[in-house]
Amino acid sequence: MSILDKIDDTVYSYATLRQKEMIDALRQHNGNMSRASESMKIARQTIQCNLKGLVKRCDTQSSYTVPQTTVEGQAISGYSTLVKFPEDDPLGRVLEWVKTRKSITDQIDAMEKIAQSLSEQITPVSSVKYLGNKNPSKSKITVIPMGDPHIGLMTWKKEVGTDWDLSIAQRVYKNIFARLLSECRDTEECILINTGDYFHADNIEGQTSRSRHKLDLDGRHGKWLDVGGSLLIMFIDSCLKKFKKVTFVNVPGNHDDILGRFLGTLAAQAYRKEKRLTVMCGDNPRQYIKRGMLGMGFAHSHLCRPKQLPQAFAMDAPQIWGETKLRVFFTGHIHHDSETIYKDNNGVLVVSAGIIPPTDAYAHGAGYSAQRTMQAYTLDADRAEMVIRASVTVRGED
Repeated sequence: MSILDKIDDTVYSYATLRQKEMIDALRQHNGNMSRASESMKIARQTIQCNLKGLVKRCDTQSSYTVPQTTVEGQAISGYSTLVKFPEDDPLGRVLEWVKTRKSITDQIDAMEKIAQSLSEQITPVSSVKYLGNKNPSKSKITVIPMGDPHIGLMTWKKEVGTDWDLSIAQRVYKNIFARLLSECRDTEECILINTGDYFHADNIEGQTSRSRHKLDLDGRHGKWLDVGGSLLIMFIDSCLKKFKKVTFVNVPGNHDDILGRFLGTLAAQAYRKEKRLTVMCGDNPRQYIKRGMLGMGFAHSHLCRPKQLPQAFAMDAPQIWGETKLRVFFTGHIHHDSETIYKDNNGVLVVSAGIIPPTDAYAHGAGYSAQRTMQAYTLDADRAEMVIRASVTVRGED
């Protein structure tokens, strides 16, 4: 009997995320350990040891029932449960502490349901009047990637060289965005992208949910939520005034798994009566749009790295890939304004958006830096080419 035959649904439920990836790889390759290890780029022995340990541990826990995850509405972070081993345990152990933990995925799902319920009570904004050119270009499209706004970030000039807080962010983004739109061509459609990390933090602890990094925040979470919401409305309203059609693409980042996704729900509910706006809420970490001979992908790129995105495009959206001549992937996360065609995967232009906020204390201390810019691109959907690129940089008067 192979190791895969010993893994049923019960054993799978006890596996860590990494072990589940190993099991999935084995199943995909019909139990072939060599092919699974090659596809995951890890040693065959690593998979064997992990899964044998998993099966053995589950054999000793056949009568163990996972405890409840909430008590009187309060989430339980974990249990220390006493599990008795069989008397013939070859390792001679008698007792083991088994720790259970509700996964971050379950937390995100629960929060999204709450957010959806709350957002449905939002009063929709009034229809925004179009003030742009009466005959804008239909073949050309304006694309504006908002690179990692990090709303809620606070920096101190004496520490990092630049002061930054919520009031400064509001003023600078208003001025920068107005200047950028004035540089844009008159096109019928605009695609506005939140490239991720819209909020600097995702919780009241002021830490990233995944890595628990401590973040520099300006005040209570309610303050940066209010500012983030008002800035989102400013961005969308400004685009609706200049362009006849606007598509808002929302891409959650690694700093805001939960709030980043909620931003899409907020936009969809707040503008549910605005027929000129389409909202892509951000359920998938990679999203795609086709316009004529132009294919566009959107990702934060903290999960699928920039060099992997061309291959991901072909895998995720083969029809768009086959029907287009120019393919562009817009990303955030890197904090640098750059464009690269990866020679190993020809056919996709990968664009990383620049950012407006300064580096925080951690990044500054590590020697990271980036020019503070925001870009807009004009793409021709009929001719499959990038026509123009506009860029504005933070100035002293901003």
